[in-house]
Amino acid sequence: MADTILLLSLVLLFVVFLLFAVIKRIKLTKPKNLLFLAFCLIAILTLYFNTGIHKIKSDISRFVQNTSPKKAEEVYTLLFKIPKDSCLMVLNFKDQVIPKIDCCIWMEVKICPAELARVLSRKKYTETIFNKSDSLKFLNPFGDRPLWWMPQILGNSITKANIKFDQENEQTLFFGEDSSHVYLCDQAL
Repeated sequence: MADTILLLSLVLLFVVFLLFAVIKRIKLTKPKNLLFLAFCLIAILTLYFNTGIHKIKSDISRFVQNTSPKKAEEVYTLLFKIPKDSCLMVLNFKDQVIPKIDCCIWMEVKICPAELARVLSRKKYTETIFNKSDSLKFLNPFGDRPLWWMPQILGNSITKANIKFDQENEQTLFFGEDSSHVYLCDQAL
């Protein structure tokens, strides 16, 4: 990917120089200008032939794919694999578009209890049960949550399943007694 970025940067620099030369009416036949143009062309051609057109196309398509918005079902599948028995209904979703700037993936889903059991069995979650009245305490760490993200409506007894991957990455699920309504916060900084 670095070689593709360098190649595109050199091409951009070359084009900007040519535009500047045309606008300012700089003579391109001066020795310094010819030397700069020759250096840029040689560097561009060398990188192009060393990188290869297939790799450049692959890098560009990967970049476009990673920066385009994802559907909620795709994100759920990335986090937990394909849902069991297709019993997933996404109610609300907010993706983490730019990592390090956007804190989390936020999701509200309706699922089957068997699907929740499958998700919880995939990792070693720490489960804590809260009363609805303790919602201020257990929601305090989630300061920048979307308005629709309200686990406190799940009932009088709310289970919080949490796993920390490291200092900056963790995943938290909130669900009620019937295990069919889940709020997810996947924090990856």
